[in-house]
Amino acid sequence: MAPGPIEVRPTIDRAWLERAAAQDPVAHAFALWDLERNPGRIRIFSAMDGDRTLGYLLVWLGHPRATVVHWVGTTPETRALAAALPSRPLVAIVPEEAESVVTEARGPARRYTVLVMERPATPPPVPPAVPGTVRTLERSDVPLLSEWARRQSDPVVAEYPFLDPDEELTWGAFDGPKLVGVVHAEVRRPGLWVLGGVYVEPEARRRGRGRELIAAALAASARADVRVALFVREDRTEARTLYEAAGFRPAGRRVWLDLGAGLSP
Repeated sequence: MAPGPIEVRPTIDRAWLERAAAQDPVAHAFALWDLERNPGRIRIFSAMDGDRTLGYLLVWLGHPRATVVHWVGTTPETRALAAALPSRPLVAIVPEEAESVVTEARGPARRYTVLVMERPATPPPVPPAVPGTVRTLERSDVPLLSEWARRQSDPVVAEYPFLDPDEELTWGAFDGPKLVGVVHAEVRRPGLWVLGGVYVEPEARRRGRGRELIAAALAASARADVRVALFVREDRTEARTLYEAAGFRPAGRRVWLDLGAGLSP
């Protein structure tokens, strides 16, 4: 019997997702986290062959400047997902083989290659932080965090004014009383954290602040006994060197497609 047409449905088979995440936790970390913590800020579209899930789009509606889409699954079997892509402007984070499918559907894009980097739960020793320069942020720090984010031009920090540090584990680096850098755990699931938003303002760079932020986050992850992942642009050699020194290793590659959003990773 010939296979039926691939359908795109606005749903996800949660049991399938849990099984898939057991095989590849990082690939499905955002979907599981957002289904649990942010269900009102996402949409999910699955490519289905009958009752069999082939892949999905996770559409994040919480970014203040553009819709962000994660495409999970291989092509050509998930090619039909292109029909569910939101209109421009958007960012699509996709497997390399899905790039042409996205640009055919939504037009030209600015392209960046992004590495997935992982650090195991039992890695080399966590690099020490300098006492007093980095601390966990609290809800009372929201005005400070918002003011810091407004000073920056990099889109990496765009979501920080909307974070609640009491809910989203966030660390800040300081020069005296001045906040100069931030990182937060975008995902915290059993066995896995995903770090994001790693940013030190230009005037404070090359003073070890990035290393100290990563050290603080890794110390917390070690206490939680979880592996850690993050995403970094392949061409950002300085950042990759920092992460590799902290025990991260490349574990995959994705393509970040900026389709009129003006956002880079």
